[in-house]
Amino acid sequence: MCGIAGFLLDEINPAAPDWLTAMTQALFHRGPDDGGGVIFGMNAKPTVARRFPKRDDRPNWSYIPAKIGMGARRLSIVDRSDAGAQPMSSPDGRVWLVYNGEIYNHAALRDELRETGATFHGHSDTEVLLNGYRAWGAEVFARLDGMFACAIVDWAAGKMLLARDYFGIKPLYLGRFADGMGFASEIKALLMLPGQPAGINETVLRDFLCDGRIDASEETMFADIWSMPAGSYVKIDLRGKGTMHAGATLRYFDWKYVANDGVKREHALRETLKGAVRSHLQGDVSIGSCLSGGVDSSSIVSLAHALRQEGAFEQLSQHTFTAVLPGDALDESCYAQAVVDACDGLESQLVEPTPERLVACVDELLWHQEQPFGSPSIYMQWEVMRLARARGVTVLLDGQGGDELFCGYEGYIPIHLADLLRRGKVRGFRREYKFARQGYYRNKKLLKHVMAALLPAATREKWRRADWLTKRPWLEPELFIADAAPTMWERLGIQQVNERAKPASAFSGRWWSMIRRDSLPQLLRFEDRNSMAHSIEARVPFLTRAMLMASVGESVGDHAHGAPVDALALSADEKIVDGQLKVSLREAMRGVVPERVLNRTDKIGFSAPTGAWMRGGLEPWWKELVTSQSFLDRGCFLPKGVVKLIERTEAGDDEAALHLWRVAIVEQWARRFLDG
Repeated sequence: MCGIAGFLLDEINPAAPDWLTAMTQALFHRGPDDGGGVIFGMNAKPTVARRFPKRDDRPNWSYIPAKIGMGARRLSIVDRSDAGAQPMSSPDGRVWLVYNGEIYNHAALRDELRETGATFHGHSDTEVLLNGYRAWGAEVFARLDGMFACAIVDWAAGKMLLARDYFGIKPLYLGRFADGMGFASEIKALLMLPGQPAGINETVLRDFLCDGRIDASEETMFADIWSMPAGSYVKIDLRGKGTMHAGATLRYFDWKYVANDGVKREHALRETLKGAVRSHLQGDVSIGSCLSGGVDSSSIVSLAHALRQEGAFEQLSQHTFTAVLPGDALDESCYAQAVVDACDGLESQLVEPTPERLVACVDELLWHQEQPFGSPSIYMQWEVMRLARARGVTVLLDGQGGDELFCGYEGYIPIHLADLLRRGKVRGFRREYKFARQGYYRNKKLLKHVMAALLPAATREKWRRADWLTKRPWLEPELFIADAAPTMWERLGIQQVNERAKPASAFSGRWWSMIRRDSLPQLLRFEDRNSMAHSIEARVPFLTRAMLMASVGESVGDHAHGAPVDALALSADEKIVDGQLKVSLREAMRGVVPERVLNRTDKIGFSAPTGAWMRGGLEPWWKELVTSQSFLDRGCFLPKGVVKLIERTEAGDDEAALHLWRVAIVEQWARRFLDG
């Protein structure tokens, strides 16, 4: 686990090695155990490598003309010896690698590679990835079970590759700057490059201020900086001149949609998830768990405890970490405690986030997140990570992905009802509609949402954006006519080779968008930055090869001890039953997770009381921001509209409070990244 950074220049430059040092050291928090870099000169041949393990290390190598640079900071988890140090090269020096992540099937791949004649000097997964590339080329990425982002320079073959895992668990950003192209685990490293503008992407700003989303595409809040698509790799030809028109993006993995075969597979699903948890418990450091009290984190904690009870994984910490809000309706501590009580020997560690502490650390939090976040709820997770680090835990398991894979959000219900109508299942529609009206949609306009779900996605999006014009009167109207920024492909000159297949139905399309655009990418960014800010590796067992590949006919091997199964092979009819969400997962975990947790009908997940905090401890913070001269000079907001938004917030309107938060956090972000 680490942070990686580097560049590919249009022309060689003797100042570039110092750029690489600055980029790599900007990621020190991601890997405080070690660091290093390598410079490639003429014809992309490696010239010199340097180690800079300490935060203040600055090697003297500015005299070396550079064409390519790659650097890495290391957080040692598997094989903490120098045998796992990065950048790593093949014995003949022809292939170099920097890599961020964990490969959970590295032991099996190592055995397979040894049969081909590969030799190993240690037992790190980094060395497995390097030898895997040498043996299989770019096909190695499809063989990896884990989370990863990497850069490979194969100078003998005249090519460079950048790759990212299936879900995009580990980040990888690309930027176009004055002298070429940069890549990094975090945006702040790219901002170290000369000529990398810290400009704003107005269309992303508009979308965030309207609905709180940022990670809905490859674009970021920064102009000319993009997030590399998950499940793909970029291949760049190093033999051409410059970086423009020199590469292609290829997908090595794509989702498949399969019909439900009607087989009851709860037991197989449980064993598959147990196998995924088992694979995530490997490492040479202490491992603990986040525990919100929801079904997903409770399932992981319960299965990890069961594995420990079976005599494995002595390094597994018995600590769980939970954010609590005593006396608040959003407090989930009673459910978390039910899990702790059911798992003998667990030690529950609690932290109580407060708005006053959020004010004290909001600038640091924003520096790590790098882009505005739609609510203060992200701070709840920040406090959990801070507590875990204080207790000496280096790895935390978490439940991200369960809601997306198994339909845990109430917004899935109208989509499912519309799907039932499309399939002519009128009786099923009536039944599910009745239960939804009695449950999640008791006080909401369900029929309106169902009718909207029957419309084409493009029509829904057009109406939604038109609605913004009338319901966001605090925003400058010019924001709504901002020109779309040039795409990543246009600016970097990278060709898209193979596109994703279209989903099989409207429901699977919505399910897909939650995974790839509307929900999961943002949550994964929050988790990565919050954990890495405290030098913690966060692992997400729901997002594994074992939970994906069964539906496309590949063996899940040791991950499953029954019939192979994953979330993709389960239809909506299995996931949403009688108005209850995530039914297939709940049924799979009967007898493992306490019934009190499995029978929950609410969805909270470390949420903060935004309205109460904005009218309480956060008030001095946001008032200073939205009344400042710098705020008025931004040209993004209408003062009269902001005043009315404040009035609504102070009158108890929690929706207005959420929008006011977004207005204020944008001003804080602009001061941190644009004004300095």
